[in-house]
Amino acid sequence: MQRRDHPGDSAQQGRFFQFGRTEDGRYRFSERTLPSRFHLIGSGEIGGKARGLLFVMDHIMHGGELTQYQPSVRFPDSTVITTEIFDEFMRANDLEAAVLAGCAGEVELEELGRRIVSSRFPDRWREKLIPLLERENRPLAVRSSSIMEDDTDHSFAGIYLSDFLPNRGSMEQRLDELIHVIKRIYASTFSINARAYRKRHGLDWHKEKMAVLVQNMIGSEYSGGLFYPLVGGVAFSINYYPWTARLKPDDGIVRLVVGTGTRAVGREYARVYSPRVPGLRPEGSDVRMIIQASQETVDVLDMEAGRLSQRKLNALSNPLLAKICSIATEDGMLQDWLPTTSLGTKDRLIASFSRLIEGQTLMPFTPLVKETLAALEELLEHPVDVEFAVDFSSSQASQHGAPLFFLLQVRPLGMRPEHREISIPTIERNRIILDCGSVLGNGRLEHLRHVIYVDPSTYNWNRAYEIARTVGRINRGLEEENEPYILMGPGRWASSNPQLGVPAQYNEIAGASTIVEMATSGFSPELSYGTHFYADMVASGVLYLPFNERKGDYLNRDFLERTDVAYRDESVTHFVVPDGMCVYVDGQNQRGIIALET
Repeated sequence: MQRRDHPGDSAQQGRFFQFGRTEDGRYRFSERTLPSRFHLIGSGEIGGKARGLLFVMDHIMHGGELTQYQPSVRFPDSTVITTEIFDEFMRANDLEAAVLAGCAGEVELEELGRRIVSSRFPDRWREKLIPLLERENRPLAVRSSSIMEDDTDHSFAGIYLSDFLPNRGSMEQRLDELIHVIKRIYASTFSINARAYRKRHGLDWHKEKMAVLVQNMIGSEYSGGLFYPLVGGVAFSINYYPWTARLKPDDGIVRLVVGTGTRAVGREYARVYSPRVPGLRPEGSDVRMIIQASQETVDVLDMEAGRLSQRKLNALSNPLLAKICSIATEDGMLQDWLPTTSLGTKDRLIASFSRLIEGQTLMPFTPLVKETLAALEELLEHPVDVEFAVDFSSSQASQHGAPLFFLLQVRPLGMRPEHREISIPTIERNRIILDCGSVLGNGRLEHLRHVIYVDPSTYNWNRAYEIARTVGRINRGLEEENEPYILMGPGRWASSNPQLGVPAQYNEIAGASTIVEMATSGFSPELSYGTHFYADMVASGVLYLPFNERKGDYLNRDFLERTDVAYRDESVTHFVVPDGMCVYVDGQNQRGIIALET
């Protein structure tokens, strides 16, 4: 049998990348060797996401330990629908030719996705799903786990679909809903974003196959039929973009939200901190900035509607919120929320998590996270990214007598070389296009000839999706010409909320090599540590420049007015600079410059 080259093979020879690997280069596991709460359906591969979790569970099963607080660490019950089912589904429905046509551009990928979702799931595998649902009547998290996911070079973070199910009703209804989500995950293998990601990283779509990881959803059902964990989050064992000299990259980073982790990995507000200095915030100590940068919207599973929904934090009726929230009073002050405190009509709940992360009265959360990240990095022999949920109120947590920390995903991150020193040369003022401080990252790019610019002064969030599609069309043309470009615009690129920035999808900005996020009175750029956006910037080496004119940053508008224009409408301009531009990001001295090449 021909050996399959694994993505990033040369850098992946450690314990984790040998775990379950057979002579043909594939990863397969026997049911009899698995932990008791980990199951397989089919004999194919289980994919990167499932393999990362299984590797850690296997370590624990054989006597390993992650932290001195090990009794508080748990894993969800997990079942993997292996790639054997994916392969049979594709063959049984004659989808190979359709996929070939879709990847060749002969069939629209949206139409290919609809065809995959409408195809019949093989009867014999439908029957194999029944034991899973017989032993599992809790809500379900259904996650992609492709064979290309979560290696050190290409995380595919946020590219493939994951979803949540209430898992209620008759067996037939529950089966139909689970299979529908599985087929949607299969379809996401060939989505527009997946194609853009593989193209950007030079990956062959022929080698991609999809497994599906089904886990019980962590959390409890609260008032209004809403199911969610009180705390969800992500953590990195390494932070390539420290926001202060008091932090080093290996101090790590944590991102916390109320509700499911979907809100933690999107470009929304969350509580960000380093386990080494929990009280040190990226937004500083200004109470107004803390309030502005605090979570407002919570992702929850609406058990009645049967889908993930959004609720305002203030609208949740849950007394446990007092454990993790503070109160922003009408006069702009922050105060602890005590059981005896009644909320005023204009008071706002702030998901501060202060008691959770700065003390140990609730649980030893920060030392547990810090020790777990260090142990996982040593175990996987790479920096790691984990997703977790903290369960405060289930029967398991009640029996334990304290909140439980559930590891949901574990994946390796790529090893970056040490930041080399970037020396910004002396540049004449009239050759500088943009000059800003407070940059994140480190690097230099040359010979860039294109800028896609969304003018903050004319950005209309009511037309945000139309603007994003326009950016996407220009991006697509530049990608076809193999022309990387500078992307500039208000607020946060790729936010799902158009009031925070342009809601472009991954495929619509995948060709950008430099991203400038511009602050205005209505927009606040913030590199959302731990988000999928952040993970891809780390993996892809994209340079990031937050721009704030009120803090002294400079934009040469005269130059832009004189520059050639390839496209312009009321919101979007595509500038062309034939002489080329250089981008310098000096992380050590916190300065970034875009300038004409000399």
